[in-house]
Amino acid sequence: MARRTFLAASLSGIAAVALSSCSWPDARPSPSASPSATPTPTPTPTPLPPDGVPLPTAMRRSSWGSDPFARGAFSYDAVGTTTSLRQSLAEPVGERLWIAGEACSATDPGTLTGARDSGLAAAEQVARIAEPGERVAVIGAGIAGLTAAVHLVDAGFEVVVVEARDRVGGRVWSVEVDGFDRPVELGPVLVPDDEPMAEALRAASVDTVEFDGVVEARTSEGVAVAIPPTGVDAVDAARAWADAAPEDVSLAAALVGSGTVPMSTVPGPDEVSPASWLAHTIASGVQPATGAPSSAVSARTVPTTAFPSGSQLVTGRLSDLLDALADRVDIAVSSVVTRVAHDDRRVSLRLDSGESLTADRAIVTVPIGVLKSDTLRFSPVLPFAHQRAIARLETGVVDVVWLRFEEAFWRSGSPAGAATPDGADGLAAAPDVLTVVGEPSTVAAWLDLGRETGEPILVGVIAATQATRLEALDDPEFQSAILADLAPYATARG
Repeated sequence: MARRTFLAASLSGIAAVALSSCSWPDARPSPSASPSATPTPTPTPTPLPPDGVPLPTAMRRSSWGSDPFARGAFSYDAVGTTTSLRQSLAEPVGERLWIAGEACSATDPGTLTGARDSGLAAAEQVARIAEPGERVAVIGAGIAGLTAAVHLVDAGFEVVVVEARDRVGGRVWSVEVDGFDRPVELGPVLVPDDEPMAEALRAASVDTVEFDGVVEARTSEGVAVAIPPTGVDAVDAARAWADAAPEDVSLAAALVGSGTVPMSTVPGPDEVSPASWLAHTIASGVQPATGAPSSAVSARTVPTTAFPSGSQLVTGRLSDLLDALADRVDIAVSSVVTRVAHDDRRVSLRLDSGESLTADRAIVTVPIGVLKSDTLRFSPVLPFAHQRAIARLETGVVDVVWLRFEEAFWRSGSPAGAATPDGADGLAAAPDVLTVVGEPSTVAAWLDLGRETGEPILVGVIAATQATRLEALDDPEFQSAILADLAPYATARG
């Protein structure tokens, strides 16, 4: 029997004892299923519909917003978010309890790097304070929790990881899907190109290739148009205005306050208006980078792209990175922690099964969306600075949908909309990010993940309110909604 399966079946064997210092409410959250991104039936290829978009031969999508153990994709800088808030959340509570994860990272929030570094920082603090041989409980088997756990094991501590899902990895989830000849990543598809992350990926034999980040835009008529700096310049102007304002404001408010909007709605020579280019920047850049609408994002730190050139595109199986860490620690899966009690001597975890687990110290690495809910409680309540940070930090919703087609119909036509410089041969580089300008889109952008290999695979990135709306749809309704956005590429004209 595999180690993680064994521990899930016999958690009571890992120093589980009754917790006498607290009384527990009768009503506790019931165990929930693992992420709600469920397999979908493979559609049967049919003749082209009237709009020219073929049906995919395979599809798989994520639903991180409705996942009870995620409640969103990652944290973002909402109005009022500061680095001090994130740093406050990472402060130890009575030298017994730590909170870690990407939301605690002051330098790389919302990223794998931020999550990994936060978990490592918490573990290093525990190791400096704790006595040799102490037992440390880690709640959550994502990259923050597993990084912390491995570091503590290497330092000689007794460590047990408690994970609510029936798998490890958290918001990293690689799955095998019928119809795809490569792993389907339901979490991050792009990873930062920093050396510590690259070294970790190499050690876990996770293959990546450099991502060009060449963005193409097409009008609803399928005409490829060069992307001007209009939208990015407008956001930059709003950011500069917000930096000088006495209080933080949303991007939407800063665009108005700076006088940037209203922008002209008169089409230019490319038949696209300045207002449409600003909308394009927000829909295909700001929203997938944050998972939030412009009315919620802080204007002072707002990013304008979610697909930076120079990132690494995962071509292997990203979950192998997490599995390599998991193999080195004891993990109790399918174990939902409902309460964390602590005093000056110990930490006790209450599980939804009714069992309790005691430890000398604990690191909590559940996502900020879960901390904001009432499914995990602390006794005594967290200090005010921690409560304030949890209340102010927000989680964005970003989902992906993987589609495979019989052929890559979107690669025909001119790459005239490329937003990056010419390739080495003097020709415009082939786009790997496909967008639509001039009309509202359900999908923020399409990533051509099969461009290098020739595979007819697209990954749609769905963000903010569109992601929340689409998560509520069944698969046929969902598919119909997203395929409509590919019409400009099925009828493309250079």
